[in-house]
Amino acid sequence: MIRKLALLFVCAFLVLASACTKRASGPTLVVEIPAGFSGNFLLEMGVKDAPPLEKQGEAYAVTVPRTGKIVTSTLLWQPRVTFKNATDGAVWGYSQSTFKTGDGIPVGGKIEFFVGTRKEYEAEESKKNHSGGFATSGDLAAAIV
Repeated sequence: MIRKLALLFVCAFLVLASACTKRASGPTLVVEIPAGFSGNFLLEMGVKDAPPLEKQGEAYAVTVPRTGKIVTSTLLWQPRVTFKNATDGAVWGYSQSTFKTGDGIPVGGKIEFFVGTRKEYEAEESKKNHSGGFATSGDLAAAIV
């Protein structure tokens, strides 16, 4: 009897442990990249008074505009992003950020990526400011003089 109870306890613990480790999947976002589009894309989410994202069935859907920027009031928490790519380029440098209040409440976010060839992406990356870091005391002295 004790053996059966111990086995039941172990099984119940394993079921609960596995249920706690599964993460809820986020919403799906389908990003359609039209033929001929090349360049940076930015989706700003959680912007007050901006229009909401459209839904197609259970998924949210956006089409990349020529400007490469979409602003929406919709805030997607950890979305699963899929691409419908009708262009010759690939998606490079994909990043997803969520902005939270001090107590952890999501208030905004963004999704960014580049569409084009590897060579175009590397050229775009080299344009960005890569200086970073803090100024040294020698840099400060030169700036003061």
